[in-house]
Amino acid sequence: MNPSQQGERIREILIGRQMDQVEERLSTLEETIKNRTTGMEEQLVREEHATQGSVQEDPQEFRRQLEGLCRNINQHDEELQQNLSAHLEKVNSAMAARIDARSREVFQHLQSEIVQWKNQMDRELHSLREDTVSRTELKNRFARLASAAMEEDPKPDQGFML
Repeated sequence: MNPSQQGERIREILIGRQMDQVEERLSTLEETIKNRTTGMEEQLVREEHATQGSVQEDPQEFRRQLEGLCRNINQHDEELQQNLSAHLEKVNSAMAARIDARSREVFQHLQSEIVQWKNQMDRELHSLREDTVSRTELKNRFARLASAAMEEDPKPDQGFML
């Protein structure tokens, strides 16, 4: 063996073993990567199928959910309309009752005012009638007084009528 072959042989002994270990590690890593890649490919295929199924199911499910929400909104709208109608009827009846009560109150007040006005007018009319009667009576008294003054001798039994 020549020195270059001996160097090669020493190198092979020293490095050859390490090279075999490195090659063994590389082949193990390659297998691990291949196995993991295969597993990942299978998992990606499964996820892709699941995603495609959910993508196809999602619009239909979304449509169903949307229709359900629309029904709920329509139902709430009808309930609100009914509640609003009932509330408006209550307000309307309450306002009608208030208006009726206030109208009765105003009419009663007007009636009492009219009665007071009528009583006052009756008193004034009665007072005017008394004044008129008094004038007539006064006129008659003056006439009797004048007649009595013209007579010379008044009759004692009749007296002076004033």
